[in-house]
Amino acid sequence: MTNGTPNQPGRDEVSPFEAWQRLRDELAPFLGERAVSLFAFSIFDEVDGFEGAAYFRAELAATGNDVDHPQVTETERLLIDWGRLVASDPSSVEDRRAEFERAFNPTLRRLLIEFAALTIATAIVETVS
Repeated sequence: MTNGTPNQPGRDEVSPFEAWQRLRDELAPFLGERAVSLFAFSIFDEVDGFEGAAYFRAELAATGNDVDHPQVTETERLLIDWGRLVASDPSSVEDRRAEFERAFNPTLRRLLIEFAALTIATAIVETVS
């Protein structure tokens, strides 16, 4: 296990998909590490991806963030809400499309969608493994 403990995965072990970590690293300079972590947490939490949600809960708490009642920026709120929506009811994402398109350029939107999809896939792998 790299950079982790038996009960807490290291940063590079959150997902079995190499592209997930690459996308996380690509998003962080544009959104900030905290925003990416809140986005990932919201998705893992919504799809009951216990291990991923626990990882991000611990990571965010370690930096002084209250995951249950975070003080967030407008962008972070959009990412949290959109992440939960993608995870729980992807067909209703259309209702928030205009807001998402105003906030993020096409390249960033594509990266966010790919990251969300791999986060959901990671939660599925956690569940069935």
